[in-house]
Amino acid sequence: MILEQFDEAVEKADVAMVVPPSNFRMVGTGLYQSGFPEPTSFGFLRGLGLRSVVYLCLEPYPKANAEFLKAEGIRMFQFGIEGKKMITLSFFFLLIRVCV
Repeated sequence: MILEQFDEAVEKADVAMVVPPSNFRMVGTGLYQSGFPEPTSFGFLRGLGLRSVVYLCLEPYPKANAEFLKAEGIRMFQFGIEGKKMITLSFFFLLIRVCV
């Protein structure tokens, strides 16, 4: 019941929820690390003012994510890295904001 009331309040307020990608953290000024972002994280990423994304997976970058990067003017650099823990590596990447 409480969750239903919360959902109704969010809908009425037309508020977009900001959700960071899994395991998100700042590793330095303008340098971020996280798990692979879902579309629900795009609003959060938009707020960071990213200029570049470094993608460390061998798999092709998903279309929805590529479209988000293009729409936001974010460059993507892919460096496919193989490793012993492919599941971990396949969902790991760095987000880089170039400070000018």
